[in-house]
Amino acid sequence: MTATTAPFGFPRTQHQQAPAEAANETVAAPAAIDPLVSQISERTVLCSLMQDGRETLSGQIAATLNAQDFGEEIHVNLFRLWQQLGQSGQARDLAALVDASRTHNVFTGGEDYLINLATNPTYLTASVEAIQAAATRIKELSVTRTVLASAKLVVEKAALGQASVDELTTMLEDAAGNARTSAKSSRTGPEHVVGFISVVLEQIEQRLEGKEVDTGVTTGFPNLDRLLGGYGMADEDLIVLAARPSMGKTAMEVNLMLAAAEAGRAALLFSMEMRGTSMCKRMISRAGRVPGSVFNSSEQLTDRLEAIYEASEKLGNQHVYIDESPGLSLAEIRTRSRIFAAQNADKKLIIGIDYLQLIAAGAATKPGADPRVVVSDASKGLKQLARELKCPVVALAQLSRTVEQRANKRPMMSDLKESGQIEQDADVIMFLYRDEYYNPETTEPGITEVIVAKQREGATGTVKLAHQLASSLYEDHLQ
Repeated sequence: MTATTAPFGFPRTQHQQAPAEAANETVAAPAAIDPLVSQISERTVLCSLMQDGRETLSGQIAATLNAQDFGEEIHVNLFRLWQQLGQSGQARDLAALVDASRTHNVFTGGEDYLINLATNPTYLTASVEAIQAAATRIKELSVTRTVLASAKLVVEKAALGQASVDELTTMLEDAAGNARTSAKSSRTGPEHVVGFISVVLEQIEQRLEGKEVDTGVTTGFPNLDRLLGGYGMADEDLIVLAARPSMGKTAMEVNLMLAAAEAGRAALLFSMEMRGTSMCKRMISRAGRVPGSVFNSSEQLTDRLEAIYEASEKLGNQHVYIDESPGLSLAEIRTRSRIFAAQNADKKLIIGIDYLQLIAAGAATKPGADPRVVVSDASKGLKQLARELKCPVVALAQLSRTVEQRANKRPMMSDLKESGQIEQDADVIMFLYRDEYYNPETTEPGITEVIVAKQREGATGTVKLAHQLASSLYEDHLQ
């Protein structure tokens, strides 16, 4: 449709010929030829933007839509001009728009259409509800067009053999994720603080009445829950649990996942380093308080068989799932998590990742990619996943060897391996430290320090837990 470019950065459309071409023409409204464009909705919204006294509604629309959401190019240009005037602090009524269109030669030959649009009784008398519904319709159709374009691109690349299966699935997943984000934006935007105040006050009242505030799930350790704001692992938080090898990271994640499952959550653990049967043995060990070595000794099995059966039955009745696929990409983790969420739509979730740096080994990762970049992308993606699914995502992470080179081997933020992006994305960062590992003469054998080094909405500090790592078991330490 675009032949030339008008000043102000706007392309000329078929309704925007140069002055000499359009001097004696009557400008017609855009033709209704595209089923994925609602001209009525677009005109309804644009008409409302040119009316006085609807600043609040205009603000809501500006927060919901962008110029490219419009399907008709003349409407794209009109909305963009309306935005430009607002950004420069000028009036945005009909007179101002007509004036600006003349000054910048944007709607040459289309001023009659602009005036007719702003004065059309059908659109002029639309209710606030009708205008809001029209804005939602515009956004939905925009998302549909975007998805269709992405799907066509994937089909084209697949037909020509220009992309691998992993690349194609990643493209589809990214398109789907972007579509979900765009679709949600049509229902969000700036909200007056009073709406958030009411939620906060309701939570305060529930706490004062001794009621459970359903904004997170217990870690299973009351002392740690208290340090984490009273409710443990908060929904929508990315929680990074980091330590050097042999500190008990996987055992701790097993405890966190099972505590959430026991509280009624559906738990999904991505075990990219360990086989599903090995992870399951750890869960049974923790649930039955039996050492993991039992599974390798027929004599010990005989003595502990009843405890194993009871633990297995208890575990089998909970909503605990293990994905043992190695080398998953971020896109694959997101896809599987979303499917899991859909399958457990009646429950709240918790998702575990063992471990963060292994996401870099995903099949879709380009050879030679900088590990720091890949891990940065992974941490950002997991944070987005936590927000999208409204659940905690607990990701294990390795620490660099610099820990071993210090006299005090308690981890610090700078020890996070591969990426400082983890520190930025994570809502909570916890380190594990066992003094007995480095100091055989320790005065605190059997104790793990959980160091909360970062908490976006709370205090930092250290909680001591008693551990029986042979059974993947942690308990609050009575000091």
